[in-house]
Amino acid sequence: MFIVTIHDVKNIQKLKEAGADAIIIGVEGFSIRQSLAVALEDVKEMVLLCHAQHLKCYVNALRFFMEDELDLLKEFLKTCKEADVDGIYYSDEGVFYEAQKQGMESLLIYQPETLITNHMDIAFYLELGIQSVSLAHECSLEEILLMTKQNKEVEILISGYFSILYSRRMLVTNYLDAIKSNEKGHKKVLDLIESTRQDRMPIVEDDYGTHIFSEAPIQSQKELPVLKEHGLYRFRIDSIFMDDDWTIHVLNAYQNQSEVPGSNHWYYQTTMKKKEASHE
Repeated sequence: MFIVTIHDVKNIQKLKEAGADAIIIGVEGFSIRQSLAVALEDVKEMVLLCHAQHLKCYVNALRFFMEDELDLLKEFLKTCKEADVDGIYYSDEGVFYEAQKQGMESLLIYQPETLITNHMDIAFYLELGIQSVSLAHECSLEEILLMTKQNKEVEILISGYFSILYSRRMLVTNYLDAIKSNEKGHKKVLDLIESTRQDRMPIVEDDYGTHIFSEAPIQSQKELPVLKEHGLYRFRIDSIFMDDDWTIHVLNAYQNQSEVPGSNHWYYQTTMKKKEASHE
């Protein structure tokens, strides 16, 4: 099952023909890191367009919600339920709490970006009755296979840039103010260069905070057959910083076993390190 983000509604049919099984849309005021955002009142129309192409329609609701926004969140969830969306991505535990009260927790996909790194967390969230759990993007192939021995209802980002940090603080604006720069960083894609890294990492500041991304898009050409054989089936392709033509190319490449853009080095580096015993 290939789940893809979308940039232009006109490309729904093209994405379906390329092999997509589900589309992720953003909703104005509720999404972060989305490629396309529609108004809340247009969600129903998007669902109908996707379902007409026999595609599932998922909604990005990954932002954090404050206490004074709970009524807005409740209305959003009610609208999604009435629109018959197939799933809602969330990272704020408050979304689960409110969705559970409306009896729609089975629509939720938990995507906290960096937190799900072991089988116990997977089991805990799936036992809440949600649809799926998105694994941390930095997990190695060996770690993924180990932590999903018992539970296969997980989702893996197989192509695209992934978020490595999300802060509600306006870090770019604060930095530019500190160095007394006249440049505006809001909603622009800038590059972050760390002293311990050689590559540039995209950094974006929007209305909901600051987002830092991986230095290169991940790709899983060699690993995808292994993941499928292991019993996993939910694979996400995120086209942020790209376009729908890129997604179509990636979908075709996975199915034709041709070259997929990006890097697979994250699959072969250990992310869980043990503290060495002291010899002193």
